[in-house]
Amino acid sequence: MSSRMLLGGHITHNAKRFPDKVALIDNAGRTTYAEFEAGANQIGHALIAAGVGHGDKVAFLACSSRQWVEAFYGVVKIGAVAVPLNYRETPEQISMMLEDCGAKLLFVSSHHVEAFGALLEGLSFPVVMLESLHLFKEAGSELVHSDDAQSEHDPAVILYTGGTTGRSKGVLLTHSNLFWNSLNEIIDTDMCEGDNTLIATPLHHSAALNCWLLPHLYLGAAATLLEKYATEEVLRVIAKERVTNTFMPPSLAREFVLHPLAKELDVSSMTRWYVGSGILTANDRSAMKACIPGVKIFYQYGLTEAGPIATVLKEEDYERARDSIGRAFQNVEVAIMDDQGNMAPAGVIGEIVLRGPTIMLGYHNRPDATSDAIDEKGWLHTGDLAHMDSNGFVYFYDRLKDMIKTGGLNVYSQEVEAVLSKHEHVREVAVIGLSNERWGEEVTAIVVLHDGVDSSSEILVSHAREHLASYQLPKRVEFIAYEEMPFNHNGKILKRELRKRFEPQN
Repeated sequence: MSSRMLLGGHITHNAKRFPDKVALIDNAGRTTYAEFEAGANQIGHALIAAGVGHGDKVAFLACSSRQWVEAFYGVVKIGAVAVPLNYRETPEQISMMLEDCGAKLLFVSSHHVEAFGALLEGLSFPVVMLESLHLFKEAGSELVHSDDAQSEHDPAVILYTGGTTGRSKGVLLTHSNLFWNSLNEIIDTDMCEGDNTLIATPLHHSAALNCWLLPHLYLGAAATLLEKYATEEVLRVIAKERVTNTFMPPSLAREFVLHPLAKELDVSSMTRWYVGSGILTANDRSAMKACIPGVKIFYQYGLTEAGPIATVLKEEDYERARDSIGRAFQNVEVAIMDDQGNMAPAGVIGEIVLRGPTIMLGYHNRPDATSDAIDEKGWLHTGDLAHMDSNGFVYFYDRLKDMIKTGGLNVYSQEVEAVLSKHEHVREVAVIGLSNERWGEEVTAIVVLHDGVDSSSEILVSHAREHLASYQLPKRVEFIAYEEMPFNHNGKILKRELRKRFEPQN
């Protein structure tokens, strides 16, 4: 087996190819590939000295930084498993995840000591501050590792998903899963050695880690890391560092193009704009292209369990499939399955199922959940509803859990959102189902208007009536301020929070 299939192998390779090339950039400086390799090796040595070995779990509770990435590669180089945790979770949730994975060591940043101080003091294993990482390293140590001791099928990371309600599930992704996802991204989204990608979202998120950081480091490109997302900072960093590409959900892309600095700063170095986790309207695309003429927009769909990317709508396919989420990613099988477990013909709505080398090994310590998610033929069941046309383009309707049952009929919330979002008054919209004695669920639109705009539910429903059947129309429209719309750290609207707020009280 080639060491290039292992995460640490491509850093070693690139350190030999171009030792003086910049690999990592953050607000504290730059790290070359030679420095990156040496630092990761030193951390690997220090981990071994601390009793961490092959298959052991090392957790991260920290903002994105050069130190974070260096420590991550130190972990995977020795065959241990990295467990990036979402620092926005509660101490109780973090404690559960640490216990579930059986962490042997935790890397933490000073920003999170106050919030998690009591938890950190009670841990029975070492806690290492990333700001003091130089003290942890064994200076001058060169890590000697044997590829024979590792397999491409060994877990490399555990990414917890679904931590806001119930028991979180740790998604096990192998070295091979991550290699293939990186390769798919490189091939299907035009990544190249000369890139400088901006990692603007936290590295505990699968897209930031697996889709932008790892592929670019595999190529020998540069990655610029933001500690915390802020639109003004994103614009300034793109202009300063001549960033070539970045990822944003549609909500953050809208903030980007509306910001005054978007017209003042030179952001023309951006050649590719990756978008996902929400509806990207034709107006959004037009605004993005007006902001950065010539930029290529890649709309991607996926989920952590898939590695994560499953489909991509490329720039050249937009005009013939503008309402789709694209076609299957390189080396990923995508199909639509009906309720009886049969493959649905073209045009018929069913569940998106995925298969291929990027699909997770399973859920950590959850064989029950794993068997529910991956069937005996290896298909990952996404819980997402869509149809596929005769050319392989997939048209997304809704999450199964977000589908609204009203009066015995199915309403796909994203279909209603797509119509409402096209109205010139609407900045953001989320459609949810709320309990209703007569209908079962009531189609409800939660709307944020553009600044200075005065609108009404009648105006929006009248607009929707031109494009939707009567049963799909919102029976209730609620207007809220932009600051009240609950977004997660990746700009995705948290519908569960809206349901809690607007659900009728018994």
